Amino acid sequence: MHFRAVLVCALFMFTGAFFCTSAEPDNGKFLPTAEPFVTNHIYFELGGGLNLPLKFYTQGNVAMTDYGTNFFAGAGYNLSGWLLGLEFTHDQWGEGKGSYALMKNFKNNITEVRIRKIISKKTWDWLPSWLEIVPGLGSGINFITTDYYPSRHAKETGRVKSISLFSEGASCLVYDASLEFTANFGTDMLIPFAGIDYNAFYDTSIGGGIAGFGRVYLGLRAYPLGAVNDIKRLREKRKNKKVVVTEPMPEVTPEPEPIPEVPVQAPVEEVLPPELAILISPQQDFTPDGDGIFDTANIRPQLSHVTEPVSSWKVEILDPQKHTFKTWSGTGNLPDSISWDGTSDNGELVFSRNVYTVQVSATLSEKDAALAGASVITASSQITAGILMIEIIPDKQWKIIVNTIHFDPDRATFNKISPEQQKENNDTLDSIVRQIKQHGSVSILVEGYANNVTNTAREDREELIPLSTLRADTILELLVERGLNQSAISAKGMGGANPIAAWKDHDNWWKNRRVEFIVTKGDNE
Repeated sequence: MHFRAVLVCALFMFTGAFFCTSAEPDNGKFLPTAEPFVTNHIYFELGGGLNLPLKFYTQGNVAMTDYGTNFFAGAGYNLSGWLLGLEFTHDQWGEGKGSYALMKNFKNNITEVRIRKIISKKTWDWLPSWLEIVPGLGSGINFITTDYYPSRHAKETGRVKSISLFSEGASCLVYDASLEFTANFGTDMLIPFAGIDYNAFYDTSIGGGIAGFGRVYLGLRAYPLGAVNDIKRLREKRKNKKVVVTEPMPEVTPEPEPIPEVPVQAPVEEVLPPELAILISPQQDFTPDGDGIFDTANIRPQLSHVTEPVSSWKVEILDPQKHTFKTWSGTGNLPDSISWDGTSDNGELVFSRNVYTVQVSATLSEKDAALAGASVITASSQITAGILMIEIIPDKQWKIIVNTIHFDPDRATFNKISPEQQKENNDTLDSIVRQIKQHGSVSILVEGYANNVTNTAREDREELIPLSTLRADTILELLVERGLNQSAISAKGMGGANPIAAWKDHDNWWKNRRVEFIVTKGDNE
């Protein structure tokens, strides 16, 4: 056994010394380069290792299982050093040993897309040629099977519940981050690697919970046509080692050449590259609520130093999360100005006190692109919405919607938020009070809203409504401190009711976490 190990090590060392260069396709840059699809960049890999105990954090920081094992297999394509692959992993844990460790037999069956980046000596010169560092991210679907004890008492009495494959709630999204170390020896036929990763998922099969676990694993990656890559590297190495020997040339004393007369040229007029800028009016306190004051924003693209008309253009409005909100586009010259009424392409209105980004891009002619050094030039600026008083009943009732009042996580306090968030809270509430006072004697209903992550009535009833009620009461007190009549203000926690973004629209969940102020004139007004 010892002789075989020594023989394998000696073979790896001989191979590494023979090629003396990094294995696996890699351009040494962060971004991939354009290249045609080649079959010798297809890889397969498999391996396995040790799983750390699984924990459900929403049920306490308790290890719910014993240590476990994993096995994985995958395939993918190497694009200039980016490993883009599809992988299947099977995890299995033994029964948890503690009294609160309620998992008897927990299994994951994960199918996921993984993206990893090879960092080799081509990227960091100080790395040894035989080592690669490969960080990565992945996301996919976890199909769960498990036997578990519903409670500590159930464990003591031996009552087990089972979740079989494809049962209701037994599949969920899973996310992982990994870091691998690859030992290559100049060949793509067999590449060993070691890695660690951490996985997280939200399991609903046993009532809901955020689960997480880590892995330590070993694996092998192979390119079926890796010999093509090996031969290519060998040829490049031999080519670099070639030395061209030539006979020394006899020394010849050159005759002095006459100095040519240099004609005097007229000064050349400086040619400036094309430039793009944006003017926005108003840039602050944009309030498209129909009251006739700053209801529209005027966006004026300023394109200068072009010699020919542009071929196409686009103007985009991005929301605070940098998602596309509104778009205009066309061909030919840029418009002198664009009037924006504050709505999105879907008819949604801007949020009060949110900051929106205006981006303009123009595709230049070939001549102007040569001067600019790019075929497309861009410019961006920002526009900030003020407090919108959205009319519900003409001259009787209005609504203000804001999502710029920040609280401590899962609290109705402000002890842990940043100084910037505290300032934003004060500015938002001061602006709201100024608007309300302009309407004379009114009644105000403060409604606090939250986002129902699990989309269940239990979360709404037990968590969101109590929390949003406390937060609405806190805002009521802050309005009174700013001079509003306490008897005219009421507060209500709405929990996850009346969502603006659908539950499946995860990118826009931030819109559901908001406060609404219903302002109503008195009957004697």
